[in-house]
Amino acid sequence: MKLRDFSKRIQPEDQPDFAYTLQGGMDVAELTADKLADFPETIFIANSQAVVFGKVQKETLLYLLDRHRTFQFEQILDSMSDGVIAVDDAGRIFYANPAYMSILGVPLRRILGRFIQDVEPGSILNRALLERETFSREKQLIASIQKYVSLRAFPLWDGETFLGAVSVFRDVTQLHQMSQEMRQMSGIMDEYSQRIRIQETAEKLGITSYNKAFQTTIQKAATVALTDVPLLICGESGTGKNAMAHYLYQCSSRRDKPLIMVNCAAVPENMIEETLFGDGEHPGKISLAEGGTLFLDEIEELSLLAQSRLLYLLHPEGFDTKPDGDAAANIRLIASTSQPLEPLVREKKFRRELFFLLNTITVALPPLRERQDDIVPLANRFLSLFNEKYHKKMAFSPEMYQELRNYPWPGNLRELKSYVERAVILADSSLPIIERAEEPGRDAPPPSGYRPQKGEPLDSQLRAFEAEVIRNALEECGGNRTAAMKQLGVSRRTFYRKCAELGILGCDEK
Repeated sequence: MKLRDFSKRIQPEDQPDFAYTLQGGMDVAELTADKLADFPETIFIANSQAVVFGKVQKETLLYLLDRHRTFQFEQILDSMSDGVIAVDDAGRIFYANPAYMSILGVPLRRILGRFIQDVEPGSILNRALLERETFSREKQLIASIQKYVSLRAFPLWDGETFLGAVSVFRDVTQLHQMSQEMRQMSGIMDEYSQRIRIQETAEKLGITSYNKAFQTTIQKAATVALTDVPLLICGESGTGKNAMAHYLYQCSSRRDKPLIMVNCAAVPENMIEETLFGDGEHPGKISLAEGGTLFLDEIEELSLLAQSRLLYLLHPEGFDTKPDGDAAANIRLIASTSQPLEPLVREKKFRRELFFLLNTITVALPPLRERQDDIVPLANRFLSLFNEKYHKKMAFSPEMYQELRNYPWPGNLRELKSYVERAVILADSSLPIIERAEEPGRDAPPPSGYRPQKGEPLDSQLRAFEAEVIRNALEECGGNRTAAMKQLGVSRRTFYRKCAELGILGCDEK
């Protein structure tokens, strides 16, 4: 620092800018070591009106006078926006520029003449002093003032003479905050993109729902898919376990690795081990799934021996001895079952340890009868799918939608999909509205008295069959048309239209 500015830097903020003198009337600007020789150890500073407002140790002033002769470029350093602090070869602080005080909020009088080892023993300035090498840090938090600074400290040399060390630093708090905000925005965008990808995957696979309970299940599946924990999918036949397995795979970090699927019930019992573990010449499914995901559908069909070998591959630390030829596999296991495994465990038909491993996270798929809100959207999805497949433009009537809702669908999604496909295939393309299709879950009943007629066109035979069915229904219902409509499962509009087309008397709407 400049000695002429020393008193200004220690004065109270409200002190007027007078010419400052030391005790005895000496001007601060005229300081020399000789002139200070007779001064006491504590020197008071007064203004031109002889009002004392500060004090300083003589030893400190003598030290600064000595450094003032050797340390140059104060004006340049004082004008820098970067903070600068310098120490001599013993670590004593003899210079700090205004930016240093501004950034750190430290009054100069608190550090000048003190040793850096005492002020900040862990600083890189102290390290540069001790090791006489250059050190830098891109970002360091100064906890006391909650600021981030970028630091660089290097030794000072005069030829081969070591003079001390200097530290230059810059306030990067704003840059840090901007970086933090950018990272937060990037994290939000990444999370949003991941949600979009997961949602698109769910829609593509048909894993969508308006049912709150099933929506919770889907969200849970997307969350646990990000881990490598084994998963067990439970649900009745036809509830979509296969689609859920694909969804879990697509949401996982292993989606770029293989997905190997094995239906344990479709593989003969004497071939299941060879299929899974290989035969020495050909790799098994587990080897093919290395690094990726293995999906075992209907895992309850695995033999106990195959279960033991699978358990070892997934959890080798639980075995005292390892099965011959088996080595731990880097796979993520997803299994499914359409029946509860606990009874099989009690009956010793399923390994308890494997059950506990799989049962860590369970994804339970509800039957379609418990997803009433999803029946119509799923039916529409299947309708669109099969309209495209069979080049038709069919639509369901409101009465058909009501029938779809009322049916219990014991075969779940699989049954609904088959039913819609059958309805599209059998629908008359000239009538774009499907008002009645074959009843779900059962074949069309044979006509009571009608027999196919040789040589007659199909269209006329179908008309004759429809007419007989309607007449029989009216007869059984005592002529009650509403009851006949209900028995036949058709809407009022369809009933009267059919009667008009088939010439059934007495069935006009008038």
